[in-house]
Amino acid sequence: MSTPLVHALFLLVPLGLSGVLAALIWRAKNPHPATYKMSDQWTQAPILWASDEPADHGHGGHGSHLTVGGGASGKW
Repeated sequence: MSTPLVHALFLLVPLGLSGVLAALIWRAKNPHPATYKMSDQWTQAPILWASDEPADHGHGGHGSHLTVGGGASGKW
């Protein structure tokens, strides 16, 4: 094999593989759920998000004790 052909293969093979993989990935669009509109009725059940951290989880320093529900302006 000639040197220019070997160098061309080192460039063309990765570019060709990248092109084939990109074509396989981008050829079909994945199905997306319909966008929720504010005028539509909400059909999902409510979710309660609550903190369940222990009162003192070892972070902080100088004897500080973090309690759940506390904030920058005190306890809520």
